[in-house]
Amino acid sequence: MAYHTSIYLFLFLPAALLAYQLTPKKFRWMTLLLCGYTFFWTVSGKLVFYLMGTTVVTHDIGIWISLVKLQCKMNIAGLHGEESHAIKKQYKKKEKRILAGGIFILVSVLAYLKYYNFFIQNANILLHGVGSQLLLEAKILVLPIGISFYTLQAIGYIIDVYWGKIDGQQHPGKVALFLGFFPQIMEGPISLYSQTADTLWAGTSLRGENISKGCIRILWGLFKKMVIADRLYVLVQAVFEHYENYHGVIIAVAAVAYTIQLYMEFSGCMDIIIGSGRMFGMTLPENFCQPFASKNAAEFWRRWHITLGVWFKTYI
Repeated sequence: MAYHTSIYLFLFLPAALLAYQLTPKKFRWMTLLLCGYTFFWTVSGKLVFYLMGTTVVTHDIGIWISLVKLQCKMNIAGLHGEESHAIKKQYKKKEKRILAGGIFILVSVLAYLKYYNFFIQNANILLHGVGSQLLLEAKILVLPIGISFYTLQAIGYIIDVYWGKIDGQQHPGKVALFLGFFPQIMEGPISLYSQTADTLWAGTSLRGENISKGCIRILWGLFKKMVIADRLYVLVQAVFEHYENYHGVIIAVAAVAYTIQLYMEFSGCMDIIIGSGRMFGMTLPENFCQPFASKNAAEFWRRWHITLGVWFKTYI
């Protein structure tokens, strides 16, 4: 169920909006979470359990770090000078170990599912190059959709708890909703906990202004995706598959068209995602900002996939 398909635009999204509005305010977070897991189930089936597992690890690591911080405060109450500093240092080391363990678990699952076969294939090439008869066996692994996005959000959350920017959330449902908001699951954008979690949890009623602005943003995204990107794809595919039949100018035009097609594909889908979130009163972070108007390559990459760049700048 891609975001530009009829089943999403005319069935799932309207049903989610209706169910959300009909649900009492204090239970609307449950409706959004159910919609998120239902959406994930339709595109990934039982792989939704990876998302659930990530949620449990993220929630528990956040609570654990917060408890250690609380224990530290209690133990240094009334103390000063070197004694207080020594206790703080001891607890900080414990927090770092917990954080490192949480990041290791989250990254290990992502790396195994996404890159295991890549490393195995390259290892086999190296083994063959040195004359070894040993061959490592690749595995058939099904990658949960959106695992990169929700893993990065989960890592950002536990780091923010470690830094003291936020407290570890006691309610697992709030963490689950932050990681499982359905418009973001497939393609991002990557948001920080402080940007979206409270708004998602608030259960604010739908507003006509948000619905109309969301619809306009979705229509703009559909125009980019279906009118521009899909038509450029026909040109690009025709030239690239039979490049020997065309001269240099046509190939150059096709190369430029391919770049524009990719941008319209990604940014069009992002417009649909942001528009969907806006309908629920969510202001999701922008992911593209006219990258082709950039003056240099560095500025181009700052305008392309903005939230990924912000994530790396903040946490790496």
